[in-house]
Amino acid sequence: MAGAIYSIAELNTIITMLGCLCATVQASTGAYSTVLKKRTALIKTIPVLNHSHRTFGAYSTVLYLLGLFAGSSGFIGAFLGLPGSPPLEFTDVSFNIHVWASFPIAVIILAKIILSYNNKKFMYRHGKWFGIATFIAWAYTWVTSAVSYYLRTVPPNLQHEPPIILLPFGLLWLQILIPFLIGSLVSIPILIKAEKTLQKKESKK
Repeated sequence: MAGAIYSIAELNTIITMLGCLCATVQASTGAYSTVLKKRTALIKTIPVLNHSHRTFGAYSTVLYLLGLFAGSSGFIGAFLGLPGSPPLEFTDVSFNIHVWASFPIAVIILAKIILSYNNKKFMYRHGKWFGIATFIAWAYTWVTSAVSYYLRTVPPNLQHEPPIILLPFGLLWLQILIPFLIGSLVSIPILIKAEKTLQKKESKK
């Protein structure tokens, strides 16, 4: 039973990491068109940008909702004192930094999700700022959840066994960087192809 609880804690951390990785790719494609090129419409008109932005956005949405379900059920279970739930640690710094900020972060990310699927016009007009806010929210969620998880794999607050799939505690700094690094690497060929497509279009004018 205990082993299953430990595995779920690591699994939830991995889900958040993968979500941050996908959000990094989505942010890279968005930054290319809205910040670097200052042309939001490129996300629609260049196929590789459009497909990548939407696909990785969809992945990050699914992963966020999975993480939100796990986090919410754990918090409610702890609040109600249900068996097998994590403890409420109101005096713990990492607990407070991660948990309470999760509420405004949920508002930002859920607003972005709803608007992306229901109000395209608004998103193309204000998507730059929503995109930046969403990426910051994702980065904050991943970093604080990773730190919170890892601190509970070592004394004095030992709640989980050491990670099996994730890197060991001594490499926490590298583990935190991994989704940003991999997301950036995945973005490189996408942006190269987008730039070539854009140059071809402009050369035909």
